[in-house]
Amino acid sequence: MKLTLFFLLSVFGLETLYAQDFVNGYYVTMAQDTVPCSIKIGGKKISTNYFALVVKGDGEEAQVFKAKDRQIAAYGFGIPGQRFDFRYIEIEKTNDGGFYRQIDYGPRFQLYLHMVSTNVNGVVTTLPQYAVFDTNGSNFILTTHLLGNWKKNLRKLLHDQPAALLALEEINRNQIPEFIESLNRGKNTIN
Repeated sequence: MKLTLFFLLSVFGLETLYAQDFVNGYYVTMAQDTVPCSIKIGGKKISTNYFALVVKGDGEEAQVFKAKDRQIAAYGFGIPGQRFDFRYIEIEKTNDGGFYRQIDYGPRFQLYLHMVSTNVNGVVTTLPQYAVFDTNGSNFILTTHLLGNWKKNLRKLLHDQPAALLALEEINRNQIPEFIESLNRGKNTIN
C-alpha cells in the first residue's frame, strides 16, 4: 500500500513539475510595440530562456520568438513577490545576443545579468556576464572571467566621475551588482 501511494504521488508530482506553466506578461517588439501575452516559464517542451521567448495570446497556439531573429526587444512577467524583466542585448564581438534579466532598476544605471557556462575539457564553469546601461543610452558588456573586460568597461562608463573611478579600483568582480546599486544611491562605496 505504501509503495503504491508513493508511486502515485511521484507520478502526480512529476506531472505538476512538468506542467505547461504560462504566466501573464508582456513583450516589446523591436518597433517598440508592447503586446500583452502569456509567457511560458516551465514545462516539458521548449520554454522561455536566454535564447527564446515562448508566448501565446488569447486562444492562440504557443509562438516561439528566437533571440537570434531579433524580433523582441524586451519582455517581462511577474509572479507573487517577484518581478522579472528581460532585455535583448546583442554581443557585438560574437554577433550574438540573448535575453538578459534586469537586476537593478536604478535611476542612473540599469544592470542586466546572464549566467554564461563554458565547458573546457569536461569542466563546466558558470560565471555572470553583465550589461550596464546609463541614462544617456551608453551600454557596456561586463565579462567576469579571468581575462574579462569588466573593469575596463566600467572605467569607460564612469570616465567623468573621479570618485566612482577611485572606488572601482577597490572592488572585485563579485561586487559588481552592489557597486552599481551604490552608484544609483549616489554613493561611491559599497556599504
